[in-house]
Amino acid sequence: MTSKTDRRSRRSIKALKNAYVDLILAGEEKRISIQQIADQADYNRGTFYKHFADKESLKQQILGDFLDGIAEALLEPYKTCASVDLQEQAPSTMRIFTYIFEERNVLQALRILYPDIADKMLRVFVDCLSGEFYLETETPRIPVDYDLMIHFQMSATIGFIMRWADTDFKYSTLHLSEQFTELVRVRPYRLINTTIQMENDSQV
Repeated sequence: MTSKTDRRSRRSIKALKNAYVDLILAGEEKRISIQQIADQADYNRGTFYKHFADKESLKQQILGDFLDGIAEALLEPYKTCASVDLQEQAPSTMRIFTYIFEERNVLQALRILYPDIADKMLRVFVDCLSGEFYLETETPRIPVDYDLMIHFQMSATIGFIMRWADTDFKYSTLHLSEQFTELVRVRPYRLINTTIQMENDSQV
């Protein structure tokens, strides 16, 4: 009975979370009531209160589950490896983009609920790569502060993900993974002033 009850509870929680996300994406979050969430999930208010104290606790679980999923996608491929060569595509790259795509509605809802969601995601990436796991770099010309480096790298990663979200996830996970891997290796070497460049070209 316990196993069946646990499965039933998980289904109820998932349905309530999905219902809230759908309602957020469909309208104004502040006007959403617990009754609306329960109705959308096809449950009654009693079921809602069985799992959540209020709407805030539901929001917090959606956020926590999403961030935990990012951490798992990032670290799982490396848990049995002493080290991984990152010259090619990192084992976690496709996993992270696949996870984000699968949870795209959740991310879009969290962007409405939490204007600082990018900062919260950044904290997860930084924490994951600042303790038991860390990035080893090539020998730089001058000593590089690891904390600054990891924030620089992970801020770019979050910006990349958020740009994907801005496009309503129009790119495939394969395309994103390939682009991300290439961008990690590419270093800009020159800035071109297009106005002057056009003037020079017109004089040729």
